[in-house]
Amino acid sequence: PETMRLSAPNGQFVTYSPDPREFSYGRVIPRFQLDQALLARAVAAGARLAERVKITGLEWLRSGKVRLVGEEDGHTVRVEARLVIAADGAIAPFTSTLGLIRHPPNMLALRAYFEGVEGSPTLLEIHYERAILPGYGWIFPVSDGRANVGVGAYASEVRSRRLNLRDALHHFVTNNPCARARLGRARMVGPARGYPLRTGVGGTIPYTDNVLIAGEAASLVSPLTGEGIATALESGELAAQHARRALEDGDCSAVALAAYGRELHRRYGRDHRAARILRRLLSIPWVTNRIVRRAQHDPDFALLIGYVIIGVTSPAAALRPGPIVRLLVG
Repeated sequence: PETMRLSAPNGQFVTYSPDPREFSYGRVIPRFQLDQALLARAVAAGARLAERVKITGLEWLRSGKVRLVGEEDGHTVRVEARLVIAADGAIAPFTSTLGLIRHPPNMLALRAYFEGVEGSPTLLEIHYERAILPGYGWIFPVSDGRANVGVGAYASEVRSRRLNLRDALHHFVTNNPCARARLGRARMVGPARGYPLRTGVGGTIPYTDNVLIAGEAASLVSPLTGEGIATALESGELAAQHARRALEDGDCSAVALAAYGRELHRRYGRDHRAARILRRLLSIPWVTNRIVRRAQHDPDFALLIGYVIIGVTSPAAALRPGPIVRLLVG
């Protein structure tokens, strides 16, 4: 996508683009394709793939190693290792058994694929719907008139407002003016699928003896947008670096691996704190309306908001005096 469209609860919207020579709003890839590409690279690099194994437990051995216990086609599987990197997603069944999870997933999303989508295939859309604030609806074009379309809301809002995300998705597709213009003749392909999201660094202790936690299981999803692919990939690289250091030093204790946790907080702690503040502001309809109205007349402000949304610029940048003054007095 090279262009972003952002709309407010009052129906006003703004469309803007960065300089295409310098930047784009990213690429939209179906998750299955992305996972398959990463898997292929891992296997090519020497990883041994065991797809049907379900890990059920972990045992610490006197040798200083750990033993993973699992099941494969009804048979028990045991694997010994000096260090384990767990990336078991938002549900985090393995990480939970280790007592490292501090809170349940705190965001919910529902998405479906549509075909016959009209409009530019390079236009990415985010729409703040009053019913699900500070959540939003989205249209992310894939290719050939197809798009990933969905809604996301915070678990606390779902409970307090008794929201049904399937109803919210239907309302977004049929009532949001921007969505209706693109999806009026489109049809949904396959079922809508829901996903929990674990947001906010600090929601998981990302290490213990012989174990590192990466990705969404480590609660690295952005509290502002629910985006987590970038931090998942980055944390995987960080975990690999710390794992290599621990193995070379011969020390895989929690004390040695704590440096990984500190680095995650250093990288993401400030951004996630700022994201939580912005999330609270976006839950107020007039604030979101004001942001879009200002962006309509201020290209630099619009680009700042766009870059914050996709994670290129820190959410803290939007809380600096300059942007706040421009928002209030513009």
